[in-house]
Amino acid sequence: MHWLVPVALLLALQDPPGRPVVSVDVLPLTVAVGEPFTVRVRVRAAAGTLIRFPAVPDSAGSVEAVDPRAIEDRSTSEVFDQTATYRFIAWEPGRREVPLGDVRWTRVRDTEALAVGRLSVEVTSLLPADTAAHMPRAARAPFDPAPAWWRWALGAAGVLVIAWMSWRAWRKRRTTGTAPLDAFADAQAGFAAVDALALVEAGEPGRAVLAYAEVMRAYLTRRFPQATDGLITPEYVMALADNALPILPEEVAEVLEAADAVKFAGAAVDAERVAHVARGARGVVRDVQVAYEARLAAADKGKGPRGRRRKS
Repeated sequence: MHWLVPVALLLALQDPPGRPVVSVDVLPLTVAVGEPFTVRVRVRAAAGTLIRFPAVPDSAGSVEAVDPRAIEDRSTSEVFDQTATYRFIAWEPGRREVPLGDVRWTRVRDTEALAVGRLSVEVTSLLPADTAAHMPRAARAPFDPAPAWWRWALGAAGVLVIAWMSWRAWRKRRTTGTAPLDAFADAQAGFAAVDALALVEAGEPGRAVLAYAEVMRAYLTRRFPQATDGLITPEYVMALADNALPILPEEVAEVLEAADAVKFAGAAVDAERVAHVARGARGVVRDVQVAYEARLAAADKGKGPRGRRRKS
């Protein structure tokens, strides 16, 4: 019976039975220039199969991606069933090839590429079908240019109008004043607007993560102008920490790094992950606002009423 041992080892090293089945849909097959279309790549295989979908292509050609990749998982204990959805836009008319790579199947001994095939879409022009028969208009009759004084008068009138409008605006600001924008109120309105979009229910959880992180970052930039928009996430968090950020910098970094993973790596997120990022972004804004209001209250209390002295 000792011969059963090497046979069992040999069977254990073999790949799981069944080759994954890849199906691809391009909808619609005909689009106009600038109109988005969707490519859905579905893979069905035995449970436990390791599949890597192609990344979102980084291209600036006639067809380019417009959204992060979204993955829908319908797997069960017996079947692996996932669908990756990509959105593209075509910019030139004609039959255009979609720049999408192969699906990668990770096996026990190696990795095999599962080709999705040559994908293309028919792109139609927004111009009329035939412009050859269109006759150009006849040239307009030549006319004498206006005298120089007329051009000078028109320019002077424009300057006077601009000056009058500027004076009216300055006078209105002086008499009525302008209430400063409230960063916290704008952030709360921004979070509410993202909630109203229901991006998770619409099948775009990645865009929800990006939106919540952007609302938080806009609020922090208004509270800490030293943290400019051009900084990458590590630089941005460091700038906040160097300018008396009242909370742990790691709380900000967690939200921004989740957004970077979606934006630059096409990371897949689910509804639970979106809810976690939303709570983190709201918590950062709330805690920073509480500290900000406490600092203002302390500053006002320290000033005290003018013209009064404390009794000794």
